[in-house]
Amino acid sequence: MSVWHFKSGKREDAFSEIDRVLNLETRHTDGFRGYLSLLSSEDKNLAAVLTLWRDEDTLRKSEKGVFAEVTKRIQDSLKDQPQVSHYRVFSTEMFQRFE
Repeated sequence: MSVWHFKSGKREDAFSEIDRVLNLETRHTDGFRGYLSLLSSEDKNLAAVLTLWRDEDTLRKSEKGVFAEVTKRIQDSLKDQPQVSHYRVFSTEMFQRFE
């Protein structure tokens, strides 16, 4: 999981770039399983991305590739470097209700 702190007023454009890169460049990356983009409703300069990887090895490779590239692209919009934390999925349930 990465938490991104943006300069005032820069979140929307910078986070759109993060989302674009995730959509385009991770789809064919070995071990990539998906992601969730989270925009804070309390702090308008904060966002988080939860990426899902097959294993720790593919996660580490992504940090040197996709993550490093997107950080470089939006560097001017960042207040601080993103905070990265690693978690192991214990359980998950996701569904979509059609009405």
